[in-house]
Amino acid sequence: MLEDLIVYAAVGCAGLYSGWRLLPAAARFSLAERAATLAQGLGLAKTDPDAVRRRAAARARSACGGCSGCAGKTGPQPVLFINRKDS
Repeated sequence: MLEDLIVYAAVGCAGLYSGWRLLPAAARFSLAERAATLAQGLGLAKTDPDAVRRRAAARARSACGGCSGCAGKTGPQPVLFINRKDS
């Protein structure tokens, strides 16, 4: 019985994580902002209320809005074709 509960919890966490990662960036930022506001309203978080908004704005300025990993790249990589001559 305990093993079943552990497996259910692991599957549930994996499902929540994959659902979160597959959401569009705007939806993730909106949900994160609402969760931060709710946590502050309940007294669970004592952070700067504008911090989430500043982080969301900084991420939105990246290349595709989801991360900043490829923001410095100028364009797609060129494709190089190598033709081998048969002797």
